[in-house]
Amino acid sequence: MDTITPVEFFWKRVFFALTWVGFFLGFIPNLQAQQEPDGEALLTFSHPSIGQYYVNAVFFGDVAYLPLGEFLSLAEIPYEQTENKLGLQGAYPSPKEIWKIDPVAGFIWINGVSEPLPADNYYLGELDLFLHPDYFKRIFGIEFTVNPYALSMSLKSERPLPIEEKKKREALRSRLMARGGPQEEVPMALPRDRAILGLGMIDYALNLDQSPSGSLASFQVRGGGEFLGGDIQGSYTGSADKEGLEGQFSGLRWRYVLPGGLKPNKNVLLSSITLGQINTTSTANGVSLNGFSLSNNPVIPRQELDVFVVDGYTERDSEVELLIGGQLVDFMRADDVGYYRFNAPVTYGTVRLTLRIYTPQGEVIIQDRQLQIPFSFLPKGFVAYNIQGGRLQTAPDSLGSDLIGHADLAIGLSNSMTVRAGLDYGDYFGLSKRNTSFGLSTRLFQQYLFNIDYLPEQFYRANASVFYANNINISVQATEYLTLPNEENASSQPIRDANLNLFIPFKLFGRFSGIRFGGEKQWLLDGYKGNLQSDFNVQIGKLAARFNYRAQLLGSGVGDDLSSEFAPGVLTGSFTYSLPRSPSLPVFVKGMFIRSQIRYNTASSELTNLNLQLSQTLFKLGRLTMAYDRDLVNGAGQFQVGFLYDFRFFRSSSQFSTRKGDYSARQSFSGSIGIDPISGALLPSNRDQVSRSGVSVRMFIDQNENGKFDKGEEIVPAKAVRLDKSGNMLLGSDGVLRITQLQSYWTYALEIDTQALPDPTLAPKEKKFGFVAEPNRFKVIDIPLYRTGIIEGFVLINQASGEQGVGGLRLLLTKKSTGELIETIRTFADGSYYAFGLLPGEYRLTIDPKQLEFLNANAEKDFLEFEIKPLVDGDYLENLNFKLRKRDL
Repeated sequence: MDTITPVEFFWKRVFFALTWVGFFLGFIPNLQAQQEPDGEALLTFSHPSIGQYYVNAVFFGDVAYLPLGEFLSLAEIPYEQTENKLGLQGAYPSPKEIWKIDPVAGFIWINGVSEPLPADNYYLGELDLFLHPDYFKRIFGIEFTVNPYALSMSLKSERPLPIEEKKKREALRSRLMARGGPQEEVPMALPRDRAILGLGMIDYALNLDQSPSGSLASFQVRGGGEFLGGDIQGSYTGSADKEGLEGQFSGLRWRYVLPGGLKPNKNVLLSSITLGQINTTSTANGVSLNGFSLSNNPVIPRQELDVFVVDGYTERDSEVELLIGGQLVDFMRADDVGYYRFNAPVTYGTVRLTLRIYTPQGEVIIQDRQLQIPFSFLPKGFVAYNIQGGRLQTAPDSLGSDLIGHADLAIGLSNSMTVRAGLDYGDYFGLSKRNTSFGLSTRLFQQYLFNIDYLPEQFYRANASVFYANNINISVQATEYLTLPNEENASSQPIRDANLNLFIPFKLFGRFSGIRFGGEKQWLLDGYKGNLQSDFNVQIGKLAARFNYRAQLLGSGVGDDLSSEFAPGVLTGSFTYSLPRSPSLPVFVKGMFIRSQIRYNTASSELTNLNLQLSQTLFKLGRLTMAYDRDLVNGAGQFQVGFLYDFRFFRSSSQFSTRKGDYSARQSFSGSIGIDPISGALLPSNRDQVSRSGVSVRMFIDQNENGKFDKGEEIVPAKAVRLDKSGNMLLGSDGVLRITQLQSYWTYALEIDTQALPDPTLAPKEKKFGFVAEPNRFKVIDIPLYRTGIIEGFVLINQASGEQGVGGLRLLLTKKSTGELIETIRTFADGSYYAFGLLPGEYRLTIDPKQLEFLNANAEKDFLEFEIKPLVDGDYLENLNFKLRKRDL
């Protein structure tokens, strides 16, 4: 065997290494042929979903080559590095459409098909792969427009970008959460603050009526406030004519809500104590008392289980408010056919439900009903009760001699079964002095709901309903009365009754339509009576039509002598048409809606009534309505005109009606007045405020950094807050933002919109916090503002010649507590960076790991943590430096 000297061994190793280097360089001629760009520029890139960023581009002639990795990160298009770490690959827009760019191999794959990648169509930079814009169009369907003179860039995409779809989903979630969905936890900054005496709010309504018989003035004043830590309210109603003034007090009561009443998800021992005029919560024998009430029901409705659907028809474009227990819980406008629907957050048992409807003509319709809400459930293991007692109230301002007591109890055996029992006691209830009641609500298969009520010696009732996913709704109810009527009311008081309702929705002409069938029958001692009705609505373009048919069923006699009769009914057709706001139409008819109604008697085969109504918005806040109604049978007609206007501080409604030989006119004024706790000034409003709440938000520059408003500190006037629930906002001339129409005792999440502040360098210490709305009064919310913080530093890399700055790196600034991305910072050519406008708080700063991978380097510290302190002149942090070193090959 020949021996090899050390010198020969050395040269053989060198020859072997050079051979491999030559082979490798020959395999990647594109890298050898790479040309340096003619120039480099930092372009401003703005996009509604991405935001505004600075993007580094390189120029070859007039063509801007754009950084592929950076754009994919901004658009949230998924990608990964190739095996050689110099290329990128992924699948877009579908998992089957695979793309790959490999500058080492000199090939590009588009939708799985490979083709050569010319060396002059890309540039391999130190931190990213810069690509010719034609490839963005071919692979991702994105076309860039670069303005080299303005140093700006924009894009147009054939399909929504992943970041756009993400933003839409986030916006949808935000809307759902704002409507009462699951809310994120926010720190409670301002809990309930009880007041010994809190001057609150006054609602008023004044009506002036004139007719041939004379004039009449009527009014109502309703006041509310806080006394001894509880909410108090009452009203005074009166009228004045030529005979004098008459008036009476009503609804005076005081309620103390304990902390447990603000926790609907907790089962507490006692939630509220009420003294004054109250209504008992009896199933069928509710009465008005002057006395007391004890309850463990929360004042904030539970929403974890079922809700009760409240719907109906009224005038088109009417404002409909739903109140439960006197508290506003929802609000909507009736649609084009006058239909409204609420998913009322009703909990269980019996509740006083009020619908308050403001028609476009200025009429206020109030419907009070004491409803036993079926299919209402308690959470498993929860126990709810009401105890009430006092003297019977025979009139709003007078007392009877009868003492009345009431108690009811409900137990949630499971989330799908609740049992109830109740007791009324007093001479008012007859010889036995008591009435008892028992009930059961259960749910089968999540959508079949059953309810049974039994009142000994009175009746037992069963009802059931189902609401399918396709919105078909079926409900049925039957009642058997246990007390027979006497001879005087044998023809009016039933011995049993039953009703059935069916709603079937469908689409017609591409629009939502539906038909409703209903029927009711009452069995009497001497026969029966009932009615049939059906409703059908359809919309064709801007024309909405609704048809209603009602008929009666009558029967007399008993047994074999029973005779039946079908009484032909009345067919009613209603049609509404909204004129478009087209420039070709005269200004006084733009947006006008026309409504007509016709009634047809099927028995006499003739038209009986015709109605025509025109309604138009005037001066943005007003509405003029004119209507003519004609009785075709009697040949009589009536003309009506009304004008409703919402002034800033009150609402005015004028109505005039005339018919042959008669007329009537009414002028109404309504509104409310609140007391501002900051200045003590009166705050007028055109909406009711009693039983509701408001806040006065005062933002100021905290000069002495004590977190409190001190005299002389500058108030920052801005409408720069958002609530998670609805409310009316008004910025006053004193710079204070006042928010009204809040629900008493409810917890709200308030978020400061720093983008809406007049000074972009100002920011709060806490951007989002919670508060509890005080009952019947305004609450002061002081928000101290401070100058935002600034950070700066360098990113350096160790080279043979020493430390050198790294330009073009992306630094990710996140919140330390949540990891939420706040900002992406770019380093300049010398490796320096800075960021301003940082809110007080703790942050974490990291280098984009994908760029570190591309750079083939490691950082000595994976991240930097720091805190921006709330200082009046702003916090300034420097020398937040990163040091990098190349990885070992």
